[in-house]
Amino acid sequence: MLDVEDIFAELHAAACERLGDEFYVDLAIGNPEEFPEARNMAYTARNKRGDLCIVVAPKLIVCDDEERVQGVLRHEFGHAVLWHMERMDHSEREADTMGEDLFGEPIYYDAETVQTLAGGTRPRPNHLPK
Repeated sequence: MLDVEDIFAELHAAACERLGDEFYVDLAIGNPEEFPEARNMAYTARNKRGDLCIVVAPKLIVCDDEERVQGVLRHEFGHAVLWHMERMDHSEREADTMGEDLFGEPIYYDAETVQTLAGGTRPRPNHLPK
């Protein structure tokens, strides 16, 4: 089983290296009912302290597909960076673009329309929420 916390920490360190130490985002594990669809893996929000927080689904914690975990987290880091830049109103494709720019690799969508680095559909499929 992959260690999602370790992958998150590596991505966070890389983001801080690019953006500076003032960038911070926390990691939390959400409740299963927050992720009702099979493709729902994570979201970005503010926690009770007001810090940016990437909330991951328990099903992502037990995922053994590193490319999927990387793709999902990079997409969510894209949201977090845009929020950090005070761009609260942005699209899902903009989050993908920011995640790609930040980490230097394209984000794809697999057969289940979940983000991945392993190839697939690109850009984000039109039938998904914008």
